[in-house]
Amino acid sequence: MESRAQPDPPGEGDPAPPWHAVEAAADEPARALPGPERAIVTMLAGVVLAVVLGVLVGARIGTGTIALTLAVAGTWRATSATGPVGLVVRSRGFDVFLCWAAAVVIGVLALTAPGLS
Repeated sequence: MESRAQPDPPGEGDPAPPWHAVEAAADEPARALPGPERAIVTMLAGVVLAVVLGVLVGARIGTGTIALTLAVAGTWRATSATGPVGLVVRSRGFDVFLCWAAAVVIGVLALTAPGLS
């Protein structure tokens, strides 16, 4: 029987392809990316404040606070250079339009809905 040359098993002697690299390249400094915590906590605080005001003061004030929270989210998305991580869903224009349109609709409903106290 003749002996055939066996190829090296994967991972021995071959460098990893560049798309498998987990670390930053040597010439590229590591940088910290912002986390979504700030945006999520800010919006969650707005929703919690709206619930508390809705229960303690009245539904009209609570609904207005939801509208204000949406307006803040849209403005934050419009003015931030990269968009706050956690609020970036689609393109900047679409996100801003969606937040501001929802804020206007909910604000108008808060002001005109009958039976809210």
